[in-house]
Amino acid sequence: TRVTSLCSAHTSSSQRAMGKERVLLIGGQFTGNFSARELKKHFHVTVVDCKEYFEYTPGVLRAYVKPCHLDALTFTLQPVFERSMGVKFIWGEVKKLNAVEKTATVKP
Repeated sequence: TRVTSLCSAHTSSSQRAMGKERVLLIGGQFTGNFSARELKKHFHVTVVDCKEYFEYTPGVLRAYVKPCHLDALTFTLQPVFERSMGVKFIWGEVKKLNAVEKTATVKP
């Protein structure tokens, strides 16, 4: 279990110098993906998802008929968030949020 700080008091000096606050997105599928892309313009974004991959669920039925199509329906989240978007990704489950301390407890 790890605790991720969301408070600006726990940000590094380089992050404070850039003047950006931190935001945590729980879920990295469609909404988390689009939200991270927009929020990274104004915040240091961390995305937590309990799955390490994105899956376009409506297309899974097609993969039953044409198994080679599965590659077009899924991708690993970490390279997309960290390399392509420039936001942090944690593969884990948020177990607890503490609004007072601005922390999240994440189970890897």
